[in-house]
Amino acid sequence: MNRIASCCIASFLLASLLAIGGTSRAALAAEVGEPRAQAEFLALATAATPQADLAAAADRLAAIPAAAVIPALDAFAAATPGGANWLRSGLDRAASRLGGELAPAALAAFVADPTRPPRGRVLAFSWLQERAPDAAATLLDGLLDDPALDLRREAVERLLESAASQPDAAARDIHRQALAAARDVDQVERIVGWLAEHGDKLDVADVLGFVRQWRVSDAFDNAGGAGFAMSYPPESALPSLPDTTAWTPVASTDRQGAIDLNAAIVKKKGVLAYALAEVEMPVAGPAEVRIGSPCAVSVWVNGLPVMSHEIYHASDTIDQYVAAAEFRSGVNSVLVKCCQNEQTQPWAEDWKFQLRITDALGKPLATQPRPEQKR
Repeated sequence: MNRIASCCIASFLLASLLAIGGTSRAALAAEVGEPRAQAEFLALATAATPQADLAAAADRLAAIPAAAVIPALDAFAAATPGGANWLRSGLDRAASRLGGELAPAALAAFVADPTRPPRGRVLAFSWLQERAPDAAATLLDGLLDDPALDLRREAVERLLESAASQPDAAARDIHRQALAAARDVDQVERIVGWLAEHGDKLDVADVLGFVRQWRVSDAFDNAGGAGFAMSYPPESALPSLPDTTAWTPVASTDRQGAIDLNAAIVKKKGVLAYALAEVEMPVAGPAEVRIGSPCAVSVWVNGLPVMSHEIYHASDTIDQYVAAAEFRSGVNSVLVKCCQNEQTQPWAEDWKFQLRITDALGKPLATQPRPEQKR
């Protein structure tokens, strides 16, 4: 959004607020100031903040006038996870109490401004849906590329709904447009499934951007879990890369990009292995490394540590762990250490990981040449 558009939205919001009850600018500042302070206090809540103080602040926020609600939404910009919950609790109660006093036009202007906090915009959108569902639905048409993932998801869903009444060719085009905008894994999988049924043979793992070509080491000892903290040869020389000449090339054929180390090496317990991949990045700069594994994992990018999680068999969801890393333009190395413990239950047998590199919203960035493209 350009500076002129932002100024217009800000002016519109101020005019809308001033219109509520004929409020003067000085009176508005006084009316908004204390609620904003309460919102900012709640937004910064931590485990150490007294619960009684938070509950009292949320109660005060629930009683604020209509003119103060939209300015209070900006407190989401600096909110902690717990603070966001407290803030939403107070503001939701305020919105419910105020009903029609919250002007749909002002809510729509706030939602339409991508520079405002995503969590605040999502909350404002839910209020707009209650008060003016048609206006909320129309607003979604412009949010396919929105930085607020929840709003983007709603926009993709609205687009997909429009395909139901279209002939096959038009419906396919709509689904392709939706796929380009979708970022949530379940939504991507659903769209890919529909397209596959209608002639577009897409690979989910490719669409989601999983790194699928790796070289895998032999197994190293992880008896008693001691190997997680040990620097075996593949990592002891970092940031120089290990010699992978004797390592096994592994190409994932899993629909979600998983590298199965039981299949790549041998089914063992109390062991660990390393996997190295080369990826190409379009530009230099930060990106997110996203890994899922039921095992303990560590990750390095270009020989520098990115993340380390010593957790076994808790989950193996896509994007389970996310961390930022700096990448070079062109070829980069990604090294994964994946540790298997000694539990023998059937649910503890998996020894695998899946990894992708994305922007902050989940758009895949890294590419790899296919095996037939390699020289």
